[in-house]
Amino acid sequence: MITDALVFGATFFVLLNSAVRVVSILLGGIGWDIDRLSLDQVEWALKALFIEELAWTTSLCLLKFALIILYGRIFVCGTGKRKALVIQIIAFVAVGGLLIGSITYYFTECKPLPAAWTPNLGHCAKQRAGWLGTGIANLITDVFIFSVPIVWVADLQLSLHNKITVGIQLFMGVIVTIISFIRIFFVLKVHPTNVTGSVVRADIFSCIELNMAIVFASVSGIAGREAISSFVHRFIVPKSVTYGYAYRSGGRTSPGTGLRDLRAGDRKSWQKLDAKVNVKTDIVTTIEDVNHV
Repeated sequence: MITDALVFGATFFVLLNSAVRVVSILLGGIGWDIDRLSLDQVEWALKALFIEELAWTTSLCLLKFALIILYGRIFVCGTGKRKALVIQIIAFVAVGGLLIGSITYYFTECKPLPAAWTPNLGHCAKQRAGWLGTGIANLITDVFIFSVPIVWVADLQLSLHNKITVGIQLFMGVIVTIISFIRIFFVLKVHPTNVTGSVVRADIFSCIELNMAIVFASVSGIAGREAISSFVHRFIVPKSVTYGYAYRSGGRTSPGTGLRDLRAGDRKSWQKLDAKVNVKTDIVTTIEDVNHV
């Protein structure tokens, strides 16, 4: 599935980002004031920051592409195919523009390019301004991608159990947006003449944002949804009628057969299935609570 491939790709860049941050601390002296570091340490730190910028942007954009595709599959029934397609295209263009624009900026902010990690080699644009610009653009796409589906949930013909399940998934996206906003706040505090000493908090929230985005993308899939569904069933409300046992006149069917068919249909549309779903039996009755069996 393409969404899985995008999430795996994003995970690779998240791991790369984390590994480079470790190197920047051990060899580049990130966290120390720049006037206490040697020239080699400063170059290591600036090289690491350059790679981190690329990995951070790429991983977030890949995750957003995956979520856009997933949302298109989930909400197409609730909003109409044409409307969902238009929103998907707008989201793809916005995220694609963020990815291309950010990478282009990273490779053109300094002339020549090695000046990005070699002090006094050439001329560079204001680094903090570039971080702020990409951060704000990222925040805008976060708000668009994570907020629109919350409105769509109300249009879906879901049971209360499933609405709470979907709502919890989408709320995790709101948490990612909040972390992104906090990160921008600390980017504003990065001092251009002491990047190594003032970038620590912005780095920390960049890591938190990436890892929370990975978690959110993972629980947005079917497996994650079923885990949250089990939590909701145990602690909040019982499961909907789409998760019961199937019976037929003259004897009970195999509990797995009807249940698998019902769950398969639920995965396709995320809509409440009719209690009279055909599971290749004469008469099908669904029991709401398995504990009553």
